[in-house]
Amino acid sequence: MRHIILSTFLILLNFRQRTWRILPRFFKALIYIAFINSLYYYFFKKHILWELQSNNLNLKQLRVIHIFVITPLLFLLCMANFPQNNVNLQVKHILKWSIKCALVEFIGEKSKMIYFKNGWHIFWSWSIYIFLFSFGYLYTINPLFVWNISIPTLLFFLIKFKAPFRKNQLLGPVRLFMKRAQTPYWVKKMRKLVINFNSRYLFRY
Repeated sequence: MRHIILSTFLILLNFRQRTWRILPRFFKALIYIAFINSLYYYFFKKHILWELQSNNLNLKQLRVIHIFVITPLLFLLCMANFPQNNVNLQVKHILKWSIKCALVEFIGEKSKMIYFKNGWHIFWSWSIYIFLFSFGYLYTINPLFVWNISIPTLLFFLIKFKAPFRKNQLLGPVRLFMKRAQTPYWVKKMRKLVINFNSRYLFRY
Protein backbone atom coordinates (compact mmCIF):
# COMPACT_ATOMS: atom_id res chain seq x y z
CA MET A 1 0.00 0.00 0.00
CA ARG A 2 2.87 2.38 0.75
CA HIS A 3 4.13 2.06 -2.82
CA ILE A 4 0.68 3.08 -4.07
CA ILE A 5 0.69 6.04 -1.67
CA LEU A 6 4.12 7.08 -2.95
CA SER A 7 2.92 6.81 -6.55
CA THR A 8 -0.18 8.89 -5.80
CA PHE A 9 1.91 11.53 -4.03
CA LEU A 10 4.27 11.79 -7.03
CA ILE A 11 1.32 12.06 -9.42
CA LEU A 12 -0.05 14.96 -7.38
CA LEU A 13 3.35 16.66 -7.36
CA ASN A 14 3.63 16.25 -11.12
CA PHE A 15 0.15 17.66 -11.55
CA ARG A 16 1.11 20.65 -9.42
CA GLN A 17 4.28 21.21 -11.46
CA ARG A 18 2.40 20.66 -14.73
CA THR A 19 5.06 18.27 -15.95
CA TRP A 20 2.81 17.07 -18.78
CA ARG A 21 4.03 20.17 -20.63
CA ILE A 22 7.58 18.80 -20.82
CA LEU A 23 6.54 15.19 -21.50
CA PRO A 24 6.94 15.43 -25.32
CA ARG A 25 10.46 16.75 -24.89
CA PHE A 26 11.55 14.01 -22.49
CA PHE A 27 9.45 11.10 -23.79
CA LYS A 28 12.36 9.34 -25.51
CA ALA A 29 14.51 9.87 -22.42
CA LEU A 30 11.80 8.16 -20.33
CA ILE A 31 11.87 5.16 -22.67
CA TYR A 32 15.66 5.01 -22.32
CA ILE A 33 15.35 5.16 -18.50
CA ALA A 34 12.73 2.40 -18.41
CA PHE A 35 14.93 0.23 -20.64
CA ILE A 36 18.00 0.71 -18.44
CA ASN A 37 15.95 -0.05 -15.32
CA SER A 38 14.68 -3.25 -16.93
CA LEU A 39 18.25 -4.31 -17.72
CA TYR A 40 18.95 -4.46 -13.98
CA TYR A 41 16.37 -7.21 -13.52
CA TYR A 42 17.63 -8.97 -16.63
CA PHE A 43 21.30 -9.14 -15.65
CA PHE A 44 20.87 -9.35 -11.87
CA LYS A 45 17.81 -11.59 -11.63
CA LYS A 46 19.89 -14.30 -9.94
CA HIS A 47 22.05 -11.89 -7.95
CA ILE A 48 19.67 -9.22 -6.67
CA LEU A 49 21.22 -6.02 -5.30
CA TRP A 50 17.97 -4.44 -4.16
CA GLU A 51 14.40 -5.64 -4.12
CA LEU A 52 11.03 -4.08 -3.40
CA GLN A 53 8.69 -5.33 -0.69
CA SER A 54 4.95 -5.04 -0.08
CA ASN A 55 2.24 -6.91 1.77
CA ASN A 56 -0.40 -6.00 -0.81
CA LEU A 57 1.36 -6.20 -4.17
CA ASN A 58 3.34 -9.01 -5.74
CA LEU A 59 6.88 -8.59 -7.01
CA LYS A 60 5.93 -8.17 -10.66
CA GLN A 61 3.41 -5.44 -9.83
CA LEU A 62 5.97 -3.61 -7.70
CA ARG A 63 8.58 -3.68 -10.43
CA VAL A 64 6.14 -2.40 -13.05
CA ILE A 65 5.03 0.45 -10.77
CA HIS A 66 8.60 1.56 -10.08
CA ILE A 67 9.91 1.17 -13.64
CA PHE A 68 6.98 2.75 -15.46
CA VAL A 69 5.40 5.07 -12.87
CA ILE A 70 7.59 6.13 -9.94
CA THR A 71 10.94 6.53 -11.72
CA PRO A 72 9.51 8.48 -14.70
CA LEU A 73 7.58 10.75 -12.33
CA LEU A 74 10.74 11.45 -10.33
CA PHE A 75 12.64 12.28 -13.50
CA LEU A 76 9.93 14.66 -14.75
CA LEU A 77 9.84 16.43 -11.39
CA CYS A 78 13.60 16.95 -11.56
CA MET A 79 13.39 18.25 -15.12
CA ALA A 80 10.43 20.57 -14.41
CA ASN A 81 12.67 23.34 -13.05
CA PHE A 82 15.95 22.27 -14.62
CA PRO A 83 18.38 25.23 -15.06
CA GLN A 84 19.21 26.13 -18.63
CA ASN A 85 22.58 27.20 -20.06
CA ASN A 86 24.39 27.04 -16.72
CA VAL A 87 26.38 23.88 -16.08
CA ASN A 88 27.17 24.71 -12.44
CA LEU A 89 23.50 25.19 -11.61
CA GLN A 90 22.63 22.02 -13.51
CA VAL A 91 25.15 19.98 -11.50
CA LYS A 92 23.83 21.44 -8.23
CA HIS A 93 20.27 20.70 -9.29
CA ILE A 94 21.05 17.07 -10.10
CA LEU A 95 22.98 16.60 -6.84
CA LYS A 96 20.09 18.13 -4.87
CA TRP A 97 17.51 15.86 -6.45
CA SER A 98 19.68 12.76 -6.17
CA ILE A 99 20.16 13.45 -2.45
CA LYS A 100 16.40 13.90 -2.00
CA CYS A 101 15.67 10.61 -3.76
CA ALA A 102 18.38 8.78 -1.82
CA LEU A 103 16.92 10.06 1.46
CA VAL A 104 13.46 8.83 0.47
CA GLU A 105 14.95 5.45 -0.45
CA PHE A 106 16.78 5.36 2.89
CA ILE A 107 13.46 5.88 4.66
CA GLY A 108 11.98 3.19 2.42
CA GLU A 109 14.68 0.76 3.49
CA LYS A 110 14.06 1.48 7.16
CA SER A 111 10.31 1.02 6.69
CA LYS A 112 10.90 -2.26 4.81
CA MET A 113 9.63 -1.05 1.43
CA ILE A 114 12.96 -2.06 -0.08
CA TYR A 115 15.98 -4.07 1.04
CA PHE A 116 19.61 -4.21 -0.10
CA LYS A 117 21.94 -7.19 -0.42
CA ASN A 118 25.15 -8.41 -2.09
CA GLY A 119 27.13 -5.30 -1.20
CA TRP A 120 24.60 -2.68 -2.27
CA HIS A 121 23.95 0.30 0.03
CA ILE A 122 22.33 3.72 -0.02
CA PHE A 123 25.40 5.50 -1.42
CA TRP A 124 25.27 3.30 -4.51
CA SER A 125 21.60 4.22 -4.84
CA TRP A 126 22.59 7.87 -4.67
CA SER A 127 25.02 7.35 -7.56
CA ILE A 128 22.27 5.66 -9.57
CA TYR A 129 20.04 8.71 -9.15
CA ILE A 130 22.89 10.91 -10.38
CA PHE A 131 23.19 8.74 -13.48
CA LEU A 132 19.41 8.72 -13.89
CA PHE A 133 19.01 12.50 -13.95
CA SER A 134 22.21 13.37 -15.81
CA PHE A 135 21.98 10.65 -18.48
CA GLY A 136 18.26 11.27 -18.91
CA TYR A 137 18.80 14.98 -19.50
CA LEU A 138 21.74 14.41 -21.84
CA TYR A 139 19.64 11.95 -23.83
CA THR A 140 17.50 14.83 -25.07
CA ILE A 141 20.66 16.51 -26.41
CA ASN A 142 22.80 13.65 -27.73
CA PRO A 143 21.29 10.14 -27.50
CA LEU A 144 24.28 8.45 -29.17
CA PHE A 145 26.67 9.93 -26.62
CA VAL A 146 24.47 8.68 -23.78
CA TRP A 147 24.42 5.14 -25.19
CA ASN A 148 28.21 5.26 -25.53
CA ILE A 149 28.65 6.15 -21.86
CA SER A 150 25.84 3.86 -20.70
CA ILE A 151 27.60 0.73 -21.92
CA PRO A 152 30.81 1.16 -19.84
CA THR A 153 28.69 2.29 -16.88
CA LEU A 154 26.64 -0.89 -17.11
CA LEU A 155 29.79 -3.00 -17.47
CA PHE A 156 31.22 -1.35 -14.34
CA PHE A 157 28.23 -2.39 -12.24
CA LEU A 158 28.18 -5.87 -13.77
CA ILE A 159 31.83 -6.39 -12.80
CA LYS A 160 31.73 -4.53 -9.49
CA PHE A 161 28.79 -6.51 -8.15
CA LYS A 162 29.76 -9.79 -9.81
CA ALA A 163 26.63 -10.33 -11.86
CA PRO A 164 26.29 -13.94 -13.05
CA PHE A 165 26.98 -12.73 -16.56
CA ARG A 166 26.85 -15.16 -19.47
CA LYS A 167 27.32 -14.58 -23.17
CA ASN A 168 23.84 -15.78 -24.02
CA GLN A 169 22.40 -13.14 -21.67
CA LEU A 170 23.89 -10.42 -23.85
CA LEU A 171 22.88 -12.07 -27.11
CA GLY A 172 19.46 -13.21 -25.90
CA PRO A 173 17.52 -10.00 -26.60
CA VAL A 174 19.39 -9.50 -29.89
CA ARG A 175 18.59 -13.03 -31.08
CA LEU A 176 14.96 -12.66 -30.08
CA PHE A 177 14.67 -9.40 -32.01
CA MET A 178 16.34 -10.89 -35.09
CA LYS A 179 14.16 -13.99 -34.92
CA ARG A 180 10.98 -11.93 -34.78
CA ALA A 181 12.21 -9.60 -37.49
CA GLN A 182 13.00 -12.48 -39.86
CA THR A 183 9.77 -14.42 -39.33
CA PRO A 184 7.07 -13.38 -41.82
CA TYR A 185 3.75 -12.31 -40.38
CA TRP A 186 1.78 -15.11 -42.12
CA VAL A 187 4.11 -17.73 -40.62
CA LYS A 188 3.44 -16.38 -37.12
CA LYS A 189 -0.29 -16.44 -37.84
CA MET A 190 -0.26 -20.02 -39.11
CA ARG A 191 1.85 -21.14 -36.16
CA LYS A 192 -0.66 -19.61 -33.76
CA LEU A 193 -3.60 -21.28 -35.53
CA VAL A 194 -1.90 -24.69 -35.42
CA ILE A 195 -1.13 -24.35 -31.71
CA ASN A 196 -4.72 -23.33 -30.95
CA PHE A 197 -6.08 -26.21 -33.02
CA ASN A 198 -3.85 -28.75 -31.30
CA SER A 199 -4.66 -27.51 -27.84
CA ARG A 200 -8.41 -27.41 -28.54
CA TYR A 201 -8.98 -30.66 -30.47
CA LEU A 202 -5.97 -32.96 -30.32
CA PHE A 203 -4.96 -32.70 -26.68
CA ARG A 204 -8.33 -32.52 -24.96
CA TYR A 205 -9.06 -35.04 -22.23
